[in-house]
This record gives sequence, structure tokens and C-alpha cells, in this order.
Amino acid sequence: MVRRPSTEPARPALSRRRYLALAGVAGAAGTVGVGTATGAEQDSPSPPGVAAQAEYEQLRITGTAPAHDTDRLLVGRRGSRPEPDDPVRIAAVDADGTVRRRRSITPDLPREAHATPDVVRTAEGYAIAAGAWLARLTPDLSVLSIGKRGEIPATERTTLLPVDGGFVVGFTEWLPNAFWTWLVGFDADGAYAWHHQHNVNGSQALAFLVPDGEGGAVAGGTFPWLASVGADGSFERVTLPDGLPDGVLQTGARDGDGLVLSRGDAMARLDADFELDWTSQHDALSDRAVRELVPVDDGFLVRTTAGESGDLTLGKVDSGGELRWHRAYRIDAERQVEPLTLTATGEGEYLVAGGYHLSPRGWILRLSDTVAPESTATPTPTTPATTATADTTPTPSRTATSTPTAEDPTTTTGAGFRVTAACAGVAAALARLLERSE
Repeated sequence: MVRRPSTEPARPALSRRRYLALAGVAGAAGTVGVGTATGAEQDSPSPPGVAAQAEYEQLRITGTAPAHDTDRLLVGRRGSRPEPDDPVRIAAVDADGTVRRRRSITPDLPREAHATPDVVRTAEGYAIAAGAWLARLTPDLSVLSIGKRGEIPATERTTLLPVDGGFVVGFTEWLPNAFWTWLVGFDADGAYAWHHQHNVNGSQALAFLVPDGEGGAVAGGTFPWLASVGADGSFERVTLPDGLPDGVLQTGARDGDGLVLSRGDAMARLDADFELDWTSQHDALSDRAVRELVPVDDGFLVRTTAGESGDLTLGKVDSGGELRWHRAYRIDAERQVEPLTLTATGEGEYLVAGGYHLSPRGWILRLSDTVAPESTATPTPTTPATTATADTTPTPSRTATSTPTAEDPTTTTGAGFRVTAACAGVAAALARLLERSE
């Protein structure tokens, strides 16, 4: 018998100002229950079920973005520690995971760099970054521009954030006995603009890079640090408030005019002045390490490790800091799964993506509130349809505005990569979804 997830909410510790702001607000609007049309109550929430899965060869997925003319754009490189000359692999996929367009671009990175890429959608198409290298692409994946600051070796996952007038790229440089954060700015045309190295004592890793609500960014991480970053490269350390729980700077997310921080079993919200607003404790997640915090309409999704109970755990935290549910999910029972990115793709729709240990393959997992959590989609390999690759001519309706010059060594393109996609109905076998409750 499969146990239901815990519905016992964690009790947030509210500051007096937060308590007064919430006082008198009684009752919550009903939410659509999983597998039902209406009627689920706020005090008995349910996690999403698995709607579809897909697996890809040579594409360990580290970033996704909404696509212009398909469903999603996926980016990655080969393996968890790609060689500097390994191409960035790009795939535009439909809602069922079928690849419709693909391309590979080899970034010009230092010999010591092993950066994995991130992607954002832009008005002109997309921006993709891997370390201190940024490419702007059209919707049909033609190259608009490439900028770089080539001597900075990124040895950790890249985070890409649009800011006023351009982009900020953040990553960690790891050495055998030290590590520090790099922030690199690019203008709206993708040209290198500035960079900042944050290194106080050789122990400053980048955990998150999020919007500040005013066109700039807020960055933070271990051990511990928080800073305001301007679109022009200005950098100002933020004094951490008294009472901030230890370890919550492991991940962060924008929350209106404030910032929510998490270590998994504890959260905290800072207001617009970086003063402590509230804290909460989630004992149900005390044995898991936090990996990601994603804003959703009525709170946050937190992604943590799952230990022996699955490959990852997702938890739903409401806007007041209460844990509404948590559940462990199994991606693959045979291989060591490495979840790498989580995003909310729509109301009640979520996408988790990643790869496998010591493997170039990648995967996506689509979750939906409209699917019962006991259901799972079992992949059945199919041959994907593709409409364009790096070696094909785009259709006339997708005209590239510019192309890389032959002299630019950073624009080497590959012949694409083989992809196997799969999805199945939500009523398939109940083999790959696990549940955890206290």
C-alpha cells in the first residue's frame, strides 16, 4: 500500500510585522485536486503526478527555457564535466518531448573550463551561456552574436539572468583547496561588458542569482554571503540580518519585493531592505539537501535530494512558509540519476530535467497537478521527427538576421546529436513514482 504524502504543515515563525500582516486572513481558496476537477481543500493538498518522460542521447540537460515555436528549448553538454571543446547542444522539443530542431555550437573556453550551459528566452530568440561565453540565437537557432571573456575558467554550473540592458552570467571557479564566484556582464547585443570576482577567503561559491526587481540582480551562496549586483557591474555586499537560520543561503528565489532563502528543512524571507521577515522549519525535509527553489503562483517548489526513497524530492511551500506536501520521485531504478534543473512551465505544470552519473544521456520529467500522483508515464523509445539541424537550411519563414563570420573560432558548429524521445499515457504502470511522508 502506497502511503499518502504528509499533509501536516510546518509552522513558520513569523516576525511581529509579518504576523500582523497575516492576522485576520482566515480560510484559503480551494485548489484543483490531483486527478479531480474540483473540491480539494487547501489543508489536504496533493503532489503532482508524472505526465510524460523523455530521454536524450548526448544531451545532459542543465538548462531549459520556453521556446518560440515549439514547447521548450533544452541545452546541455556531454557529461557532468565536459571538455572545453565539447559543444553546447541545443534542442527545441514539442510538449511530448519530440525534437523538432537541434544545433551544436562549440564555445571558445579556457583549457581548464568545464562549464555547463544555461538558457533564457529573449525577444529576438534565445541567449545561451557557458561560463564567460554567451551566444544569442534566433528562434530557428541561427547565431546572432557571440561574446566572451575567454580567460576566466568556469568549473561549475552556469546561471544566466537577463538584466536591464543585457545579461549577467554567474558561476563558481573551483580549485583543489579553494573556490570563488565570478559574475560576468554582457550588453544587449551579447558583447562582453564587465566582470567581478567575489573572493573573500577562498570559500565563496555561487548558489543563486535572481532578479532584484529593479533591473539588477541579487547573488548569494556559501559560506555565507549575499550581494546586490547592478546591471552595470556594481557590487555591494549585504549584511546578513540577525536571526537568519544557518545554511539557508544554499538557494534563493525572488518573492515580490523580497527574497526567500532555503536550506531544505528551514526557510527565511528577507524584505526589500534585507531585514528578516519570517522563518520556518520543515522537519519532514531534515534528512535531505536542498538543490533548487522555484517560485510558483501560490508559493514555491523546493527540490531536494531523496536519499534511498527515490531520485529527487519535491516539496510545496506556501507564501507564508508552510510545507504543504512533499514527495519523492523515481526517475530510473537502475542508473544513478542526477536531477539538474526544475522549472514551472504553467499553472500546475512542472518540468524536471537532468542526466545520469558518468553518462552523456539526459532526461526530462513532466509533472502535472491534473495527473494522479500514483500514475507514471513509462518511456517507450521512438524515432524523433526533426525539421531543422545545424546542417539544414531553415524554412523561409525563419530568416536569420545575422550569421557568424568564418574568422570567428567560437562559432564552430557540429552536425547535431542523436536523440531518443519517449512519452506514454498517464495510466501506465506504477513502477517509477515513490512517495515519502513522515
